[in-house]
Amino acid sequence: MSLRFNAFLKILLSVVNIIIPIIVGPYIIRVLNKESYDTFTKATVELQLFISLATLGVYTYGIRTASKIREEKNEIRKVYTELFLLGVIMNALFSLFYLVYIRYINNHSGEIIYLILMLQFVGSALNVEWMNEATENYRFIMLKSVLVKAGYVAAVFIFVRGDNLIAYGLAVSAAYVLENILSFIYITRKNKITLRNLSLKRHLKPLLLVFLITNISLLYAQTDKLMLGLLISDHAVSVYNIPHYIATSVYNVVISIIVVSVARLCSLLNNKDRRGYLLLHNELVRSFYMIFIPLTVFIFVGAGDIIALYAAGKYNESVVPLKIFTFAIFLNSVVYIERECALYLHEREKAIIACNLTGGLFNLTANVALYFTGYFRPAAAVATLAASFFIVAVMMRVFVRKVDRKIDAVTFKTATYFLFSLPLFLLDHVIALFVSRPLIRLLSLGLVGGLAYLLLLLTSNDRIFINNLRVSLDKIAELKNKT
Repeated sequence: MSLRFNAFLKILLSVVNIIIPIIVGPYIIRVLNKESYDTFTKATVELQLFISLATLGVYTYGIRTASKIREEKNEIRKVYTELFLLGVIMNALFSLFYLVYIRYINNHSGEIIYLILMLQFVGSALNVEWMNEATENYRFIMLKSVLVKAGYVAAVFIFVRGDNLIAYGLAVSAAYVLENILSFIYITRKNKITLRNLSLKRHLKPLLLVFLITNISLLYAQTDKLMLGLLISDHAVSVYNIPHYIATSVYNVVISIIVVSVARLCSLLNNKDRRGYLLLHNELVRSFYMIFIPLTVFIFVGAGDIIALYAAGKYNESVVPLKIFTFAIFLNSVVYIERECALYLHEREKAIIACNLTGGLFNLTANVALYFTGYFRPAAAVATLAASFFIVAVMMRVFVRKVDRKIDAVTFKTATYFLFSLPLFLLDHVIALFVSRPLIRLLSLGLVGGLAYLLLLLTSNDRIFINNLRVSLDKIAELKNKT
């Protein structure tokens, strides 16, 4: 299956993952009262912390390991079984830690919603989607996710009527568990679990490195949310989490261009094709920023309307954090590309750990300093997060240049895409003079701004844009000839 088709399916899946919450999120904010929604948000944040720790970095390590041996059937069966068993053990262990937390530490110890959300440890234990990603089986991932999420949306609108937090928690947990059960059944049918000659021990050292790389990131946004919940209020978590979700949802769609390519990049390096790796990497980076930069500018410009539409006027304090998040997710994208596509594939795990730990400790220290000086608020927390990503991006760039100076990150062309996005500011002011409704204003800004951006790409004869446009037109012509 072609890389472009995989990228298309991954992007389509990410779009679905955005559309569903856009449909469900505003509905839930409206039907639940503020206290219930804040409680659910805080409970979800805390659960995600424990599940992130329980995954042990198996997902990232699994993709990297399985992509190298995907043609060796016996070996990949062993790896699949070993990593699956490690996942089950870790999830069982951290589910017990979670029980201790909600019983003795959490300030909502009597809330049944925590126990309902705990069902997601079952789904986490069965999460073997990394096998589908390693073998680039995005067709199945797409089909399964669409069907499960359609059922989830139906369940929410049928069963969550009024301030029914329990029904909503059950719908969320059931959808997560079901999606992972279906993947587990599908993958296990193709790669039978074997109990012969297993060696869980051989994965522990590399998994420990991946675990550190993955979970040091918890010192960033996850730490912000936990500190806001413990030191400020549940409401502060929601004010932070809503813009965080909006910004990262857009980020997750576009970063799919990179995510689907990691296995291919790893395979090229494994086959000693250095030139092919550099060509693919640098083209991917430019393609990513060509799409991502105008979207971040659009979010920044339209932040007020986006929050008004999504949060029904209940969380207007989230507008400023959303604007700051556009800087944070851009810097995070730089970090992700340098980490996953360069340093990690060249086995520079120690450098990654050093960079992530430095940024994470900076974020934690800055939050503590802000708290004791009385300035710790959601917007301030997002600002320290962005500063942390900037520090990590600069540090990682130093290490990437030591690996190979030809590996691109942020280039002069990246600045060009930003300049081409600046007309959005002027267009927003012009459209606001004639349109008062937030939805129509946003749609108009997106349509007119998008056309202006495409026109600038065409007139500048941007190579990446022209090449992708040519390939797309050729594909369309090919389909027409077949019919």
